[in-house]
Amino acid sequence: MTLFLPPKRPILLHIPKTGGTWLNDMIRTQNPVLRKLRLRRLSHDYTLDEIDAQFGPETRFGFVFRDPVARLHSAFDSRRNCSQPTRYIPWREAEVRCFSTFETFDAFARAFDGRDPQRAEQAALALKAVRHFYRGYVHYFGSAERLSVASHRIVMCLNTSNLSSHLEEVAKAYRLPAFKQTKTARSHSSANFRTPLTPEGRDILAAQLPEEYELYRLCQQLEMRLHLGVLDDTGDETRKASSP
Repeated sequence: MTLFLPPKRPILLHIPKTGGTWLNDMIRTQNPVLRKLRLRRLSHDYTLDEIDAQFGPETRFGFVFRDPVARLHSAFDSRRNCSQPTRYIPWREAEVRCFSTFETFDAFARAFDGRDPQRAEQAALALKAVRHFYRGYVHYFGSAERLSVASHRIVMCLNTSNLSSHLEEVAKAYRLPAFKQTKTARSHSSANFRTPLTPEGRDILAAQLPEEYELYRLCQQLEMRLHLGVLDDTGDETRKASSP
C-alpha cells in the first residue's frame, strides 16, 4: 500500500509593520478547519533560516513587504505610542533611550547626517537594538542572494500598498475561499499619531539601508512575477519608492 502524505502547509511569514496583523485577522474570518489545513501562520520570531530548520528547506512561504523607510517610520510611531491603540506594550530599555532622544521620526532620520556624532551614534544604536527596527528584510532573509535562491518556494509576495485591494492573490496562494471584507480586522497603523518625515530625512536614512533596499527591490520583482496585473494601478507609485 502506498501511503498518501499531504503536502506541507505553506507558511505565512510575519515581518513587523507590513500589515501582517490586519492580514492575520482577515484570515481568521475564514473557516477555522480549512485555514488550519491550508496554511501555517507564524509570529515575528521566525526567520527564513528558522523556517528551514524547523519545517524543512523546501517549505513554501509567503509574506508582505513595504518600503524600508516607510516600515521604519511606522515602527517608530507605533512603538513611540507603545503599540496603541490595538494593544499596550511598555517601552523596553532600548526604546526608552531612543524615544527620550528623538521626538520625531524625522529627527531620528536626520541624526544619521553625522553633524552631531553623539546623536548619530544613538540613532545607529537604536537601529540595531529596537526590535521592530532591526527586524527588517536582512534579519528575516539574510541577503538578496539567499532570498533569490529560495524564490521558487514563495507562494505570495505582496507590497503593503497592494494588500487590501488584492486579497484574491492571498486566497489563491493559500487555496482559500474569497475573502469577505470586515471592519473588525485590526491595524497597528500609526496614522493618527504620526510624526513627520521630510524628504531630506528620508534620503539620509535610506542611504543607511543599502541591503534593505536591495532586498526590497528583489521583493518588488518577485511581486511582479508572482502576481501579474497587481501593479497595473499602483505600480508607478510603488516603483518611486524602490530606490534610496
